[in-house]
Amino acid sequence: MLERMETGEHLNQENQDDLKERVEATLYKLRELRKRVAELKCKCEEFREMEVQRFENLKNTLRCDKCKHKLDPEDEVIIKDANGEERSHYHRECFQELFK
Repeated sequence: MLERMETGEHLNQENQDDLKERVEATLYKLRELRKRVAELKCKCEEFREMEVQRFENLKNTLRCDKCKHKLDPEDEVIIKDANGEERSHYHRECFQELFK
C-alpha cells in the first residue's frame, strides 16, 4: 500500500510538471502573439498615415480627364464605378460638354 501511495505521488508530480510545461509554453505563445499584434498595430498606423498623405496628394493634383487642367474641389464632378471607386474627374463644364 505504501508503494501505491509513492507511485501516486510520483504520478502527481509528473502531471504537475507536464501542466507546468504546457502553461509555460502557452504563456510563451501569448507573449509572442502580443509582440506580433504590437508590430501589426504599428504597421497599420504607418499605412494609415501613408494613405492620408496619398489622399492629400491626390486631392491636390487632380486634373480634369477632358481638358487636363487642375481641378478645384468646388468645381469638380467625380465619376465612380459600381464599387464606389473613383474613375474619372471633370470640371462641371467639361462634364456637361460630354453630353451635348
